[in-house]
Amino acid sequence: MPRIPVILGALLVMATVAGVGGYFLLRPPEPERRPQPAPVDPVPSPQEDPKPAPKTEPPKLVVLVVFDQMRGDYMARWAEHYGTDGFERIKRDGIWFSECHIPYACTSTGPGHASLATGAPPSAHGIIENIWFDRASGVPMYCCQPKRAYDLIPPIASDNKEPSRGSPLGYSPERLLAQTVGESLQEATKDKGRVFSLSIKDRTAVLMGGQKPTGAYCFDTRDGKFHTGAFYGRDAEHAWVKEFNDSKLADSWFDTKWERLLPEAEYVKACGPDDAPGEADGFNGQGHTFPHSLKGKLTAPAKKYYDAIEGSPYGNELLVALAKKAVVAEKLGQGEVPDLLCVSFSSNDLLGHRWGPDSHEMMDVTVRSDRMVGAFLTFLDEKVGKGKYVMVVAADHGVCPLPEAKKFPTAQRVLVSVKNEPAADLDAWLTGRYGTNPGDAPTRWLKAFDPDVWPWVYLNHEAIEARKLKVEDVATAARDWLAGRPYTDSAYTRADLAGKPPADQPLKHAAKLAYHPDRCGDVIVIPKAGVLVTPYPGGTSHGSPHPYDAHVPFLVYGAGVPALGQRKEKVSSLQVAPTLAWALGVPAPKHAALRWPDALPAKK
Repeated sequence: MPRIPVILGALLVMATVAGVGGYFLLRPPEPERRPQPAPVDPVPSPQEDPKPAPKTEPPKLVVLVVFDQMRGDYMARWAEHYGTDGFERIKRDGIWFSECHIPYACTSTGPGHASLATGAPPSAHGIIENIWFDRASGVPMYCCQPKRAYDLIPPIASDNKEPSRGSPLGYSPERLLAQTVGESLQEATKDKGRVFSLSIKDRTAVLMGGQKPTGAYCFDTRDGKFHTGAFYGRDAEHAWVKEFNDSKLADSWFDTKWERLLPEAEYVKACGPDDAPGEADGFNGQGHTFPHSLKGKLTAPAKKYYDAIEGSPYGNELLVALAKKAVVAEKLGQGEVPDLLCVSFSSNDLLGHRWGPDSHEMMDVTVRSDRMVGAFLTFLDEKVGKGKYVMVVAADHGVCPLPEAKKFPTAQRVLVSVKNEPAADLDAWLTGRYGTNPGDAPTRWLKAFDPDVWPWVYLNHEAIEARKLKVEDVATAARDWLAGRPYTDSAYTRADLAGKPPADQPLKHAAKLAYHPDRCGDVIVIPKAGVLVTPYPGGTSHGSPHPYDAHVPFLVYGAGVPALGQRKEKVSSLQVAPTLAWALGVPAPKHAALRWPDALPAKK
């Protein structure tokens, strides 16, 4: 009898052990964690405990404002000329992340807008550049080129059938491989949350809007109207868009000259002379200096005039007028669930390419952008209600200084084309290394190495393999030659980008985040700081992982956003989409790499 308690105790212990062990064996696996920030993209804890968010109702409208080609330093550089109602209002009453950086290479418009909308790098969302070489079809692929032809809605009222930009097949989001924040909103609200995406450029409207926006519209200089695409299932534009186009607001600046907003002395003091070395001519016969005529020698509005509108502050004014029309006509922010409005202002980029980041033109459009944001905020206060919306301001990329300005010791302009060095020289060097084909037939070593697909180099796999050479070996040789150019910082092959890059190689990490195996070339080239690889003898561009291209604005204002002002911790542009999701109260997009910045409240 005394043994019974002992036996019972032993059985109890065994059952307990079995139960605990069974739990660990049978419990569901831990959810997969999102990738943590890499060394090139640190997101440390806030410098201080964040202030509690103001007690407000959840916002009914979230607005993403993107300035195409706006460097992060512009927020401070010209701040003395900003008003109190625009950028400064957001800085004062919201959060200004002054150290926001793009973590991937290939800082171009397509990748930038795709990343802002998805929270994913190009390695995940697949938009590696505005254009890449498609090996399957053997031709260049535009980032929002549809898989079949789709008409524009309304049809183009012009005899000119050449596309205003992009593909003659129309446009669609079919090349985008990751979920956007708009799609997350639609999924979470069972399509009750509406998504409108508006821009001058087609790729910006398409990539922000995702697969099934309520409306996606972009401008076409062939007829001076905003259009959507038949891909979205519409046979006519929204009635309010038709009314807007019929108003011919785009024609209203025909007799206007673009003059400086501020006294000329302020521009000279901040930027130097109006006509700086390296500047390119403007649009429709415009030269290097103010004032800039929009109509040129035209007697009535036509394509060249609309080109000049796009490349001036009036392109922004045209777009914000359409955005306001959308808010009123669609009653955005008045429904039972939040709506999302994405607006990307392309004019800053179009004129920035011509005159550069240190020009009177860039200073003027940025100061005017501040005034425009202020007016837009006041409009939203009136139509949606103060404290009932959130605005996030960001940019898709920055821009390289004009090489002629010599901002960097290594600055230079390198002309690249299929006929110029480095493409022709690399081809000749590979022939010298490996010899010609049997029978002295020349080998075409390169499939694509030109301004459209830069910084990727696509080798001719068929020709290489036909000579019984390994593509990997030729890629390594091409990499070493390219890395040895005086304008090159580094170059990497596809094999180099396998695995996790060391912490002390941030450029390699940036290149890896830009690499998608189905779309990228065999070698990526990173130029030295200040080097501009371009087909143009004047003007400037972007696309590198250097700070002037990768440092961008990131500001958050509105319902539930604490008034923290400037935050100096380093954050990532990949946190813009999770921030939008935080404001909307929906899950972050499925491929988002990071969560919203820690300075924002833990829950919305």
